Amino acid sequence: MVKTRAQRIKRMSVVDALCIRSQISVKSARYCKTVSKHLAKLQLAESGKNSSLVVCPSMGKTMKLYSMDAKRCKLSLLSTIDPSQRTPEVFMYMISSYNGIICCVNMIYDEDVENKFCDLQIWICNPITKETLLLPQGTPSFEFEPSIGVAYGSDVSDYKVYRIFCTGKIIPEERGPAEGFYVQEGRFFTKYGHSLAYECEVYSSSTGSWKNIGTVPCLPMSCSLRPYRRTGHIFVGGKVYWLVSLDAPGKILSVDLEGKFEVINLPAYADGLREDEQITEASHLINLKGSLGLLVLHPENMDVWVWKHDGERYSWVFQFKDVVPIKDDELILAVTALDNKIICVNETHWRIYDMETEKWKRRKSPRTGFRNPVVLPFTESVLPCK
Repeated sequence: MVKTRAQRIKRMSVVDALCIRSQISVKSARYCKTVSKHLAKLQLAESGKNSSLVVCPSMGKTMKLYSMDAKRCKLSLLSTIDPSQRTPEVFMYMISSYNGIICCVNMIYDEDVENKFCDLQIWICNPITKETLLLPQGTPSFEFEPSIGVAYGSDVSDYKVYRIFCTGKIIPEERGPAEGFYVQEGRFFTKYGHSLAYECEVYSSSTGSWKNIGTVPCLPMSCSLRPYRRTGHIFVGGKVYWLVSLDAPGKILSVDLEGKFEVINLPAYADGLREDEQITEASHLINLKGSLGLLVLHPENMDVWVWKHDGERYSWVFQFKDVVPIKDDELILAVTALDNKIICVNETHWRIYDMETEKWKRRKSPRTGFRNPVVLPFTESVLPCK
């Protein structure tokens, strides 16, 4: 008799936790929530020993998620997410993953073409239990697609969603970019636009509501490789990080769980180097074994930096340089890190770098290829979305 996976693995799996939870009699809502949360923590602790990747190869009307082992690059269908409350004919896009909970977004379109406000639907989903939670709408954003970042608290079920939006209010003391010229009394003067105010609000799973935490010092950069251009971020060490600019000196925006913002510069390269030997457009933030990391891809090699604390302050520490088999015309669409591996995705292949063996592996993509792919670390869990 061939044993099933559940029989072979004696420790508590997702299936075990779901089975136990379903058999608990609902005598008290509070008691059941406590038991369910305890079971989820036990199961998550075991599943965390075998973390994998969650992959969405292509955007579609329904979001199909796959699990993948970074060693074999073999995809197996994990879940299909298609909530009924989703805006019709709009595709969902996964932007974060932590403790088995993922966050997805999709655009909200208004039939009123003169409406200058835009917004995103924000979803919290568990691919294993298939539970989905649509967050309440935030403050309307004026002619600016909101930037999103997700943070997770010390309690496994706590999370916060940061949403940067444009209020549409003019900042009178700030001058905007040059928009042209005008002539007055025979002299030419530069015509400047106006600066608009950008603020941030945070949704907390503990309160179930949004709270405005004030203005932001700068805006996350727009990335044309993503369908929702300002949603690229990572969460590491209790903070959310967004790239702001790749132009020297380059900047990163961060926010901690208390809502405190900070702007840090990207690592500085030596003077006299060519542009393609410094910070390039193919630079990506990664979670490198629990620390903020920066992967900089050059035409023939790559640099990896880590943001470290030396006991007095944080600074960028150069980790290593190595050759890359990535061609100049090969567009990297997604990057992540898991354990000792750095995973890069182009339109047709996986590129996986092992930091221990210092070797690259190349694997073919699914038959359909990749279109707006997302790949993130993932741990199976039965944690609730609420």
